[in-house]
Amino acid sequence: MRKIIIGIAACLCCTVLPAAERDVDAYVYNKYNGLSGGNQASWGALNCHDPKLFQDDDGTYYVYSTDASMGNVHKPGLQVRTSKDLVHWECSAKSALQGNWDKDFLSWVGQNAASATTWAPTVIKQNGLYYMFHGVITDSITPGQPTACIALAIASGPTGPFYPAVTAASKEPVIAEKLSALGVSYAQSVLVRYAWSSSKTKNTASYKTLDAENSGSASWNGGFGAIDPEFVSDVSDGSLETVKIGNNDCYAVTYGSWKGGIALMYVDAVSLKPVDAAGNELDAPADTVDGAFGTLIAGGAGAAFEGAQVIYNKNTGYYYIFVSMGDLNNDYRVGVGRSKLLTGPYLDASGDDMKFTMPGIAAAYHAYGSKIIGASAVKDELSWRCPGGESILRSQDGKILFASHSRTNFLPGYYFYLQIRQMFFTSDGWPVLNQNEYYNDYNGSDERLFPLTAEEIAGTYDSILTSRGSGTRTYTPYGGSPVDCNAFDGVPAESAEMTLNADGTIGGKKYKGTWRVSVDDGYTVTISLTKADGKNLGTFTGYVLRATDWARRGRGPRKTLTFTTIDANNDAESGEYFFGNKR
Repeated sequence: MRKIIIGIAACLCCTVLPAAERDVDAYVYNKYNGLSGGNQASWGALNCHDPKLFQDDDGTYYVYSTDASMGNVHKPGLQVRTSKDLVHWECSAKSALQGNWDKDFLSWVGQNAASATTWAPTVIKQNGLYYMFHGVITDSITPGQPTACIALAIASGPTGPFYPAVTAASKEPVIAEKLSALGVSYAQSVLVRYAWSSSKTKNTASYKTLDAENSGSASWNGGFGAIDPEFVSDVSDGSLETVKIGNNDCYAVTYGSWKGGIALMYVDAVSLKPVDAAGNELDAPADTVDGAFGTLIAGGAGAAFEGAQVIYNKNTGYYYIFVSMGDLNNDYRVGVGRSKLLTGPYLDASGDDMKFTMPGIAAAYHAYGSKIIGASAVKDELSWRCPGGESILRSQDGKILFASHSRTNFLPGYYFYLQIRQMFFTSDGWPVLNQNEYYNDYNGSDERLFPLTAEEIAGTYDSILTSRGSGTRTYTPYGGSPVDCNAFDGVPAESAEMTLNADGTIGGKKYKGTWRVSVDDGYTVTISLTKADGKNLGTFTGYVLRATDWARRGRGPRKTLTFTTIDANNDAESGEYFFGNKR
């Protein structure tokens, strides 16, 4: 249930799980424990922030991630991980950029390369080259006033080194040859910039316009934060969304974070340079031309939205925006909304717009965006919190994959992990996640929707009903100190025991109701949920499927059944997700 309340207001390293968690079996121990310190090649799935999923032509999966540190050992330049099965990940000892910074940008802010970090990359492959947009963040000359840009880098291979576009041709003959064949050259590498105030940009009019739209003042409340770039793609076939601007074919790109909101802009489909309103390529950052830097589609007015990705699904006819929101250490989570148009409006399943223009509404941002994943504590399982930095990819074999980083409720907050889940779309066009991490072998079969009987599904489940709101409370995460956080996103939702009886009824102390599985496919499930006292909660639609519960404690079997559903009706729990694992 959405509850809106306007106006409410040095790391250590360890290589073993706490004593309470040492009953976890060997695979889970290895998967979630990782190795700490400066040996980047030993990280595996550990220490991955803002993962970007990419699959190369040979089927190998790659994840590129924000600069990260473990035990205060900083490793700059964007980490690269590889996997053949989406379960076992190897972290390269070398970064993607390998010290190749965009000197034009660093000169503009008066900094040297040693002060910069790189954030939230995204990678595509075309014309035999690998193209990466990534954020560059520095502290400006004035302490506390950060500056940022999004830069384009190019490589001849998936692991790099990636070079700033302006110098890439001079670094490798193969890059020079391919760019020459395309008729492409670069005068500079920056897609778009952001500064603390309009005085830090070369085009003050552009930033004054943004400031006026978002807050009326030149501060972090105005302008689009220049991080988190992402291409818009169609998950029905894996293609990039192409839009005709003037006579030019362009890709749609989103970026932005926190105060100024999420922006939608366009780049040339060959060079990836920004374009103006007429579709003309710019050999300059997009912020030098009014309007080229994009328009607001979500967040804004001070709301803590970031890490957005927009996807299209031709099979449902909707665009979907996924946003990470909140404090990434305390109450981070992912919300989703959808629109018939690329430009919005994007509405969550409660029917509320995820674009904010009034600060009073933006203060309640935790109440918006259906909570497709958030902090949870399922009985007898390792517990997770602060999922976000999401990346969505259609694999070559047709799976829709959802990657995120997550912190834990069993290790201190400086431990964070790459997690992969599979996403599905309901018959009425809403995305749902298998809340269990992806597995690639269930009795010899890949993870997929598979016909099940009511008798197979029947049993006792640990279930979670999501809840959103803007209230706050004090909470102490594992290994941390008490913090004031969102009461609904910061505090893990605890599971409730529920029985799906074979006769179609639901039993339990908290929930009652009825359920049914489709006789046509054997996996579409509909749950009509009430409280134990009979009060109606809503009708939830989604899927039931076989799953592997990697987070289950102990050494018992991990194969289970799971259900994942959403209420997209005008009910008491409209816009909420309901999911659970069979015991």
